[in-house]
Amino acid sequence: MDLRKRSSPIQNVIDPKPNLKDLYRYPILQEGRYGKFRLDKNESTTGFPPEILSEILAGVPLDFLSAYPEPYTLYRKLAEYHAMDVDSIIVTAGSEMAIRYLLEAFLSPGDGFLILNPSFAMFEVYGRIVGADIRVIDYDEDFYIPPESIIERITSSIKMIAIANPNNPTGTIFAQRDLEKILQAAARNRTIVLLDEAYFYFYPKTMLGRHLEFPNLVVTRTFSKACGIAGVRLGYAVGAPAIISQVMKLQPIDHVSNFAVKIGEYILDHEQLIWDHAEVVNRGKVFLLKELSELGLRCRTSHANFVLADFGDRQQELIQKLRDRDILVGANLRLPFSSGYVRITAGPVDQMRRFVDVLKNLMNHS
Repeated sequence: MDLRKRSSPIQNVIDPKPNLKDLYRYPILQEGRYGKFRLDKNESTTGFPPEILSEILAGVPLDFLSAYPEPYTLYRKLAEYHAMDVDSIIVTAGSEMAIRYLLEAFLSPGDGFLILNPSFAMFEVYGRIVGADIRVIDYDEDFYIPPESIIERITSSIKMIAIANPNNPTGTIFAQRDLEKILQAAARNRTIVLLDEAYFYFYPKTMLGRHLEFPNLVVTRTFSKACGIAGVRLGYAVGAPAIISQVMKLQPIDHVSNFAVKIGEYILDHEQLIWDHAEVVNRGKVFLLKELSELGLRCRTSHANFVLADFGDRQQELIQKLRDRDILVGANLRLPFSSGYVRITAGPVDQMRRFVDVLKNLMNHS
């Protein structure tokens, strides 16, 4: 049975909450991407070699599948890794669940929630789910938002601000000094600042750990990008214990799987793997930018693991022709202005050379 076509006899009788009724989610069926050249979602393009996977799973106990998870070992490793107390950390199924719990814990219907556009799509989705009054600041066509324009919007009616640093899909950052000014202005108005550092390691500057100085700061991290385990669904948030203790009230009892705990621990014990991967990606990104520019494409670098290339009025044509060759690139960037930009995940130089060769052929023979 195709569940996507299944309807309920009460579908038109029972209405959802008003804030959900007008919420549109782009349909993402998540099917048919395995085995393709995936440059569309900023995942690792290489994965782990078989020997590392074997090492990760070595010594799995007989009750690994039947027993409920015991994530506290991962909590302790994270606390040691970041040199902080365990009660400043919450581990979740991907950083987006930490974001959702934070909004559910601290935003009531009608509370002001300030976000940047475009940014991580789930900021707005979760904001609408809790009924927040979402205020938006758009990036301009130079992919820039002055920090002052954020600070001047912070009032007592704004209960939370969400900033991704680096940001997806713009690839832009806010300097540490500007983040500090935002945090100070937010603190004066009792406003929480949610800082999503999903692309840390590609941009190794952080505000994580500064919640003692800024108790209104919550930083989220994911294992999906530089750590290369998007399929495991593992992330965490760090903040003042007074905030984290409230966020934990929203969390299910068994919130991360045994696999997530074990693989997360392995990665923390082998941190050099992450830094090595980030260096390989950065070399591939430099190569990709050079080659795309030589093809005559306007490009924008990023502080993350992707670049933006302007395909102009051939955007949809080239996206489809690449897809026909099992190459996926990011198409729906949700930019607040018209453009032909696509997002291309960076990987090792040899993979980027393969991509450029295909693209060059398509551009020359279409």
